[in-house]
Amino acid sequence: MILVNLNSAKFVYAICVGTVFEKTKIIATHLFPIPTNRENINKKPMKSNLSKLVLILFLLVGFQLTSTAQEYSIKVQIDGLTSGQLLLGYHLGDKKYVQDTSVISANGTALFEGNEKLKSGIYLIILPSMNYFEILVSQENQQFELTTKQDDLLGNLTFSNSTENSAFASYQRYMVEKQTQIKALQDKMKENADDTRLAKTIKDDIDAIDREVKHNWDKIINDNSNTLLANIIKAMRPLETPDFHVSPNHSNPDSVRWAKAYHFNRNHFFDGITFSDAGLIRTPILEGRLNMYFDKVLIPSPDTISNEADRVIEMSKVNDEMFQYVLSFLFNKYQTSNIMGMDAVFVHLAEKYYLSGQVSWVDTKVMGKIEERVNALKPNLIGAKAANLVLPDNKGKTQDLHKINATITVVYFWDPTCSHCKKVTPELRKLYNDYKDKGFVVYSVYTQGDQPKWFEYIEKNQLTWINVWDPKMSSNFRNNYDIYSTPVIYILNKDKKIIAKRIDPDVVKEILDKELNKGNQGDEKKN
Repeated sequence: MILVNLNSAKFVYAICVGTVFEKTKIIATHLFPIPTNRENINKKPMKSNLSKLVLILFLLVGFQLTSTAQEYSIKVQIDGLTSGQLLLGYHLGDKKYVQDTSVISANGTALFEGNEKLKSGIYLIILPSMNYFEILVSQENQQFELTTKQDDLLGNLTFSNSTENSAFASYQRYMVEKQTQIKALQDKMKENADDTRLAKTIKDDIDAIDREVKHNWDKIINDNSNTLLANIIKAMRPLETPDFHVSPNHSNPDSVRWAKAYHFNRNHFFDGITFSDAGLIRTPILEGRLNMYFDKVLIPSPDTISNEADRVIEMSKVNDEMFQYVLSFLFNKYQTSNIMGMDAVFVHLAEKYYLSGQVSWVDTKVMGKIEERVNALKPNLIGAKAANLVLPDNKGKTQDLHKINATITVVYFWDPTCSHCKKVTPELRKLYNDYKDKGFVVYSVYTQGDQPKWFEYIEKNQLTWINVWDPKMSSNFRNNYDIYSTPVIYILNKDKKIIAKRIDPDVVKEILDKELNKGNQGDEKKN
């Protein structure tokens, strides 16, 4: 496939070679390289290897083939092959899976057939050398033949009884040609960077190719309406943002223009996605669009992400399989997100769709794990008031977290024997010594039960902040703060609301510099 991105005013056509060995030769056009060995092409969807139990099957569960009366039959003729085995694979997001295998005869023929209809999507014909080329499998036609030659798979690719695949192959060859032309012009522009007149001529040539390609896209879509091919091209086509007019007399025209462009992209980003066509699931395109939208287009606010996730999920409900894929993808994405605060999106999706009964593809056991994870996260989401801790300190005095008078409070869960704590604790101690006179308090919670080691470490390392522990493990701090490993840092504001969590000391310093200087800035303005 051809990946098309909008780069300023022109399109860039990025082509990856269809082999892991011949990096300089274009075998086929596609989005992602094939794994380097056959074992890495998954025979079946892989289970998540993450430690959290809730990550069991959210993304791929349920995408099994359903039996129908119609068979598939794909006959392949590759001149130059005389032995070995062909693989029939397919895309699923950024991964590839093997669907079928077939032995290659002495005259280079192989037959993929089965009594269960294939799911539609972009499929791969993978040679013994691990070179491959792509074909389309639609629900309408799964019985066709193709021929090509080993030394030029795409260039010689022809089809019998599949006009959609013939158009797909022609499209790929056309885009390879345009990519070559664009690359030559870009190289020429670099070589003549100081020649402004020539640069303008080259840019005009590139713009002309862009216009030609757009026209070609329109033609293919019109000539192949309501097909997987048309839906693929529409899905890959970048959204063109209008040139919004803003009065030059406006006090901040750039901000207004940005806001208009942001809302336009937010409202129209998925205009090209045909959610009713589940064949897009078995391409790299849909996952790429979802990632781009939620990672690059939207403001990274949990509320914004949750609202937009709901909107996209609702659009996907026109097709049951698409709904399952989109919801599962986003659910998994935000359960595993490393971006602080995005666990709120996971909780939102879990409660709205999974725990409310809208999901039918997850069994009772997994649903129980989801509920457990939600219960562990809800008390400590960003913006929530931190659960109170009333614990004895190393001198036997009770310390009430909510009664601490501080602009910023760090709640630090640690263990002196943990290797990473030995690195973080001295860094946090330095911050405490630097900021303790500016409204900064550390409420340090020892998570284990070996009191002598704790006492020894406190004294040896001069930890003069609040040191507490839970000798009877009765405060429920592990559940309320989701403590399954150490060290863990939470930052609370003066109202004891969580403003940051699970961060490193360098991020703590950034927050301290920002929050503790607010008062000083106000005083400076008054003066």
